[in-house]
Amino acid sequence: MTLVDGGELMRRALRREGVTHVFGLGGGHINPTWWAVRDDPDMTLVDVRHEGAAVYAAEGWALATRQPGVCLVTAAPGVTNAMTGLANARANGAPLVCIAGASTLRGQDTGEVESLDQLELVRPLTKWARRVYHLDRIPEYVDWAFREARTGKPGPVYLEVAIDLIHAQIDDAQIELPTQLEPQPGAGGAAPELIERAVDLLQRARRPALVVGSGVWWADADEELRAFVERAGIPVITRQAARGIVPDDHPLCFGQDWQNVCYQADVLLCVGKQLDYFFGYGRFPNLEHFLQVDVNPLEIGRNRVPVSVGIVADAQTALRQLTDAIQPLDVGDWRAQLRDQTETIAAGQAAMASSEQVPMHPMRLCLELQALLDRDATVVADGANSMIWARAAFRAYQPGRTPSMSNFGNIGYGIGYALAAALARPGSQVVWITGDGSFGFNAMELDTAARFGLPIVTVVMNNRGWAADWVPLGVRHYERLAPGFDAEGELIERPDQIRPALERALAASTPSIVNALVEPAAEYFPGRYLGPPAP
Repeated sequence: MTLVDGGELMRRALRREGVTHVFGLGGGHINPTWWAVRDDPDMTLVDVRHEGAAVYAAEGWALATRQPGVCLVTAAPGVTNAMTGLANARANGAPLVCIAGASTLRGQDTGEVESLDQLELVRPLTKWARRVYHLDRIPEYVDWAFREARTGKPGPVYLEVAIDLIHAQIDDAQIELPTQLEPQPGAGGAAPELIERAVDLLQRARRPALVVGSGVWWADADEELRAFVERAGIPVITRQAARGIVPDDHPLCFGQDWQNVCYQADVLLCVGKQLDYFFGYGRFPNLEHFLQVDVNPLEIGRNRVPVSVGIVADAQTALRQLTDAIQPLDVGDWRAQLRDQTETIAAGQAAMASSEQVPMHPMRLCLELQALLDRDATVVADGANSMIWARAAFRAYQPGRTPSMSNFGNIGYGIGYALAAALARPGSQVVWITGDGSFGFNAMELDTAARFGLPIVTVVMNNRGWAADWVPLGVRHYERLAPGFDAEGELIERPDQIRPALERALAASTPSIVNALVEPAAEYFPGRYLGPPAP
C-alpha cells in the first residue's frame, strides 16, 4: 500500500492540467499542497507578500499565456485578502483557479481558528465555487475547476479543501483520475443565415468598423482576426486583452482610438467585447446597424443596445465564417479619413511630449519610454491618471503585452501582472507604470521580483496625490525603497533626465524604481472624437 496525502493529490492534479507556476502565500491550512508544489522540480512556487498580489499574478499569467493562472491561499484572512483580485478577474473574464485552505469539517461553528463561511463570500465573485468533502475526489474537482475556468466566457473559479482533509492520507490505488478533454478550438459556430445578414450589412455600409475585445484573445483567434480584417479591409479597434493581436502600426488598426471611430461609424461589428463603461455602453449616435458576436448570449444587446444581428458563437469560428463570406469593402475614403484623424491625434501627443516644463508633462514621460521599448515589451498601466496617460501613449505590437484593468475599477494590480509577465517571458522587457497612489498597494512585491530575479522596471508617475489634488500625498521618495529590495532607484524631476534614467533602468539586471515627478494638473489627452462623420 502506498499512502498519499491531499497535498500530493492536488500537486498531481495541477500537473495534469499543465500548470508550471503557482502564486501564493503560505499558511497552516494549505501546507501539504505548498510542500508538494515547492518540491516538484517541474513547478515554480512563487511566494508573494500578500494574497491579493497572488490572485493578480494568477490573472496576469492568464493574460500573458491564455492558460488559467493558479493561486494558493490559506483560510479565512487569506481568502478575504484574495477577494478583490477574484472580483477583478470576474469583471475581466479572466480564467484563474484559486485554491484555498479552510477550517476543519468537524470544527464548523465551534469558534475554531480561521473559521469562516468562505464559500458564501466568494460565490458572488467567481464563476464557480466548490468545497471538496472526500479526499479521493480532489483530482475530479481540480479537473472540474479548470473546465469551468476555461469554458464559454472564462472566469475565476474557487476550490477549497479543509485542513483535516488536505492532511489526510489515502491508498494511492484507490484514486481514479477523471477523463481529460482534448482541446477543442473553434467550437460553437454561427448560423449561416446570421453570417450572411451581417456580411450584407457590412458590404452596404459607408463607414463600417470592427471592435474586438478579450473574447478574441481567449478564443485563440489571432489568425482568424487578422485574416478577416485584411480580407475585408475594415478599420479595426482592439480593446483589453485583444490589444496587439492586430499591431497598432498595421494600416487597418486604430489601436485604442475607439471613440473617434465608433462615434463616426454607421455599421459596427463588435466581437467578444462587453458593452460596458469603457465602451460607452455600446451606444453610439450615428450607428445605423450594430452587429454583435459573443460566446455569452447574455452579452448580446446588453444595456438595451439595439442589435441588428446578434450571433452567439465562439469568436474563432465566427471570424472564420465571416472571412469566408465577405468580399473586400469599398471604403477607401473612410479609411483615409480615419488615418488623417489618427495623425492629427499623434501630432497632438507629440506637441505635449515636446514640452520642457517642470514638473514634466506625463505625455513626455510616456512617449520617451515608448521610444525605448522593444516590440515584444510588456507594459502594465496601473492607477487612475497614470493609466489614462499610458493608454493614450503606449502602443501594442504583440498580443498579451498590455494587460489592463477591468471595469471593476480597482488599482494596485499592476505588479502582480508584471510578475507573471516576467516569469512567462524571461528576457523580455517588463514595465509597471503606476501612479504614486496605486504604487502603495503592493509595492512590497518588488521584493518578490528581486527574490525571483525579475528585472521589472517600475515607473512611478508621481503627481503627489490621489488623482493629483483629491488627496495630497506630497513628494515621497519611493526610489529610496529600491536598495532594500536589492534594486536600483532614481528620482527624475526634469525632462532631460527622463531618457538617461529609463535607459539605465531597462539595462539593469535587477528590479528598478524610477520616481518621476509629473505635472499634477495636466489635462487629460483631448480630441479623441474629432467631429461628425463625413457626409
